[in-house]
Amino acid sequence: MSGERTTSAFDARRVGDTFEFVTDAVTTQQLVRYAGASDDYNRIHYDQPYAIDAGLGGIVAHGMLTMAFMARAAGEFAGAGGRVTHVAARFTAPVRPGDQVHVTGTVTAVARDGLRGELQCQLSADVAGRVVATGDATLVLSLEPA
Repeated sequence: MSGERTTSAFDARRVGDTFEFVTDAVTTQQLVRYAGASDDYNRIHYDQPYAIDAGLGGIVAHGMLTMAFMARAAGEFAGAGGRVTHVAARFTAPVRPGDQVHVTGTVTAVARDGLRGELQCQLSADVAGRVVATGDATLVLSLEPA
């Protein structure tokens, strides 16, 4: 034994830590695939004239796809052995084909519970500086040394 104390990924996390994730441009093919995966075939997600007639100004991405981007950002921050146990979002503006979604997260609380550590995070997603969703996530990380 070298006498060095090994730390877990959780031990390195602090309130105020931030993370981010940027998507590739959203594509209509991605929206079609998401419709199939989610069984959400609302025409506002693929039919331009219909979406315009509905007052949306054109096709809009599924809100749950935007939330999935938020969950992916949180999951990547949780890292190997970590997991996202909760994600919630409030959608504030549409995401459209061609948009790149920029997700940022901030750790707001850190707690230990037995052999696991829990992080509470605030999330925000924007497109070109326009907030499209806000929310929160709970991440669980192992307390085992890395």
